[in-house]
Amino acid sequence: MMRNIKKLFKRLTLFDKVLAVLFLFGVIFFAYVFFRKSTIVTINVKVGEDNVRYEPWVREVGTRVWFSQLFYEGIKETDGLGRTMAEVTSIRSYDTLPSRKAVYLTTKVKAVYNRASNQYTFKGKALLIGSPIKLNLGRLLVEGLVTGIEGVSDPREKQTLLVEAQIREETPTYPDSNGTRDYVADAIHIGDEIKDDRGNITIKIIEKKVENAKRLVTTSDGRTVIGVNPLRKDVYLKMEISAIKIYDRYYLFDDLPILIGNGIPINTPTLSVWPEVSKVTVVR
Repeated sequence: MMRNIKKLFKRLTLFDKVLAVLFLFGVIFFAYVFFRKSTIVTINVKVGEDNVRYEPWVREVGTRVWFSQLFYEGIKETDGLGRTMAEVTSIRSYDTLPSRKAVYLTTKVKAVYNRASNQYTFKGKALLIGSPIKLNLGRLLVEGLVTGIEGVSDPREKQTLLVEAQIREETPTYPDSNGTRDYVADAIHIGDEIKDDRGNITIKIIEKKVENAKRLVTTSDGRTVIGVNPLRKDVYLKMEISAIKIYDRYYLFDDLPILIGNGIPINTPTLSVWPEVSKVTVVR
């Protein structure tokens, strides 16, 4: 078979060989154009994360505040010819810790669609939910995690919860009392709201009750009774929280579970506390 092909190739004239090469390149070019097509696709990127593994919130995960303020709508990444490869169309952020923010970028990227695999690639790498991505936006190096792609449905549901919680601070100075300091109790007010950068309310304080902290007291005859500690306060809060339902659980800020016994972050311009959840009720 190979011998016949070689003999046939030797019989071809230079003109025939040129036509054959052009035909081969035409087939390759047609296949490339047909199966791979450049297109603009909208994705969501969570800045500062590179995988979907859960990171405890007690660790300082997220984006530093000074870095988060450098993003703006319209910031772009361009190639060597000045063509736009990525452009931020909207930004969503909220406080996770006093020193950290969760930042989400809605970004239009120039991706390549492969019909054979039904997948997008961006800068030679697969564009998949859960995959890491690197963007050079203006003079910012942005590394993040793809959390959403245009056309992929999001099964999460928005829910409003009524959450009761108590501020608890264990200290060796007052081992029998879990109350907080009075100035912390005074810094929280009914009507206080925690909002994201778009002004959407995520947490609202609707009720507050403050009492002298309860403590265990051992009497001279060995009995244990409940007394009060006027130097510390028990603070009980009732909050309305905008949550997301995933399966049969509820989450705040996308990935913080709202569970009895867990803390809820309340970060205001002058206060950061984590009241412990004692009751959860679904409102709507």
